[in-house]
Amino acid sequence: MISLRMVGTEVSALGAAALSMPLRFVVERDCYDPSSPFPTPVVLVHGLFGDPTNFLLFRRYLGARGMRNFAAFSYPPRFDYQRLAPRLGDLIDTICLATGAPEVDLVGHSLGGLIARYLVEMPRPSRVRRLVTLGAPYFATALPPEELAIFAAADPFIPPPHPSYGPHSASRQRGGRVVVVPECGHWGLLIHPMVLREVAAFLAFAGSAPQLTEGPLALDAAS
Repeated sequence: MISLRMVGTEVSALGAAALSMPLRFVVERDCYDPSSPFPTPVVLVHGLFGDPTNFLLFRRYLGARGMRNFAAFSYPPRFDYQRLAPRLGDLIDTICLATGAPEVDLVGHSLGGLIARYLVEMPRPSRVRRLVTLGAPYFATALPPEELAIFAAADPFIPPPHPSYGPHSASRQRGGRVVVVPECGHWGLLIHPMVLREVAAFLAFAGSAPQLTEGPLALDAAS
């Protein structure tokens, strides 16, 4: 059932995305501050027909919590994520070389999440510490252990995985985690308070990526 709250969040997210696109020319350029509390660069990957400015609220929220090093991977509208993933990997190599950072964190929305996940699973040395996907397409294979996959319960494009037949059983053993956000749509994932809190906590967690140890399917329904 579609709630008015979900519709309001989705409309707000779409409006914010449209209004923020002209700001691409005044958004602070990527820079690296090794003295920040969480120095690992965060690389943001937008979705199909998206734009780096889609993550303005994310940047502000994470920046207020000590994550201030950002970079963006942008691409023209296209579906061949297998070809885009190596380009993302080249950008990450450039970022690490320029900053001296040994690895990065990835946050990808929709198709951007699929590009990022495909890169992590490629047979090449990985410089990705943690991966966050927001409403990203998925398959029957297990999620990589570095991943926090967040889905919107009311997403008409990428519905959450089936609780019994999704990639959760294997991902629980490998370390991946799935979160489903209620009363949220596809674009709402970019601004929903629960999503912002989950991502900030995941990226700030010390040591290995936190794992969901309770529940048979490693499925956490956020509320």
